Amino acid sequence: MDRLSTQDLTKVSDEELLARTVALDALAFEALYDRHAKTVYSLILRVVQEPSAAEELVQESFWQVWRKAEQYTGGGPVGAWLCRIGRNKALDHLRRLKARPQAAEGDPEALEQVATPASHQVEAEVSRIWDRQHLQEALAAIPDEQRRCLEMAYFDGKSQREIAEETGTPIGTIKTRVRIGLEKLERSLRAMGYVESDG
Repeated sequence: MDRLSTQDLTKVSDEELLARTVALDALAFEALYDRHAKTVYSLILRVVQEPSAAEELVQESFWQVWRKAEQYTGGGPVGAWLCRIGRNKALDHLRRLKARPQAAEGDPEALEQVATPASHQVEAEVSRIWDRQHLQEALAAIPDEQRRCLEMAYFDGKSQREIAEETGTPIGTIKTRVRIGLEKLERSLRAMGYVESDG
């Protein structure tokens, strides 16, 4: 694989930059970082609400990309994959902050039930366009109770059990609201042309 200049790399696709990163091309990795770090930082900051922690988590995220770039499978846009790595780092950070003895006695998958939505395609699109006006419009179209559950799960990293406790709502109701809210969000994003049809 021929090495390209910094100027040439600005014209290269994300996929090629990632392929070059797998081959330990530091210039390609820097170009990928320059192209996506700001978006990843914005997403992480929305989750952790702390600029210094967000900056550190961006570095951790891209360090993981440098070491494990080959894990990208091509199942969606590279930008969405990078945002998912950043979001997972942010949620891990929140888990560490919230760690408490009783957590070990509860359901170990409780957080994952909400932190990883059923529709990975929708999650990728949300990661990619969360700060755009269209996503705000799509969320605004969802009833308040369902939207709040999605926001608490996705941006605050809360488990279904935590959402139920904070809102004083039965956990079964929370599960239903999250599921229906995701379905409505997916339909809205499809209508706006963001999520391609499975057919």
